[in-house]
Amino acid sequence: MTSTGENDLNWMKTPIQRNPRKLFLLAAVGLLLLWGLLHASVLSSKVTATWSYDFARDPACSAAQQKSCVDHFEVKDITNEQRLELIQKVPNPSPAVGKVNNISSVFKYGPPFGNRMICVVAVGFDSKGNQVTSNPYAARVSIFIRPRANLAVVF
Repeated sequence: MTSTGENDLNWMKTPIQRNPRKLFLLAAVGLLLLWGLLHASVLSSKVTATWSYDFARDPACSAAQQKSCVDHFEVKDITNEQRLELIQKVPNPSPAVGKVNNISSVFKYGPPFGNRMICVVAVGFDSKGNQVTSNPYAARVSIFIRPRANLAVVF
């Protein structure tokens, strides 16, 4: 005759209850999948940013002009003033002569969701060949990013 000890009741437990490591592993996999879903572009919004730039004042960089010129643009999240985050680099339009309207870039953004401050800066080189950027607060917009939304911003 056997005693009704703990070992005799193990047949009533599920496999997960018998092995806490499996429970931990399943929880870890679940958290990893959730993190991946939140950081994948599945929930991201599609943002179209449009701006104008006058290349007559600051010409585009070229093989002939590599100083005192604009090399490209950058779209940045400046919500946290201590940590500006690059969203996307945008090449100069072709042709980049005179005032160019409707320069645009389409990108996925989010998470994070909610109110965000987005800017466009011109990146170029000064007369000594040092990389310089325009003021990130000169061309900025405040937008509300929602999961899977299509948004358009004009600077």
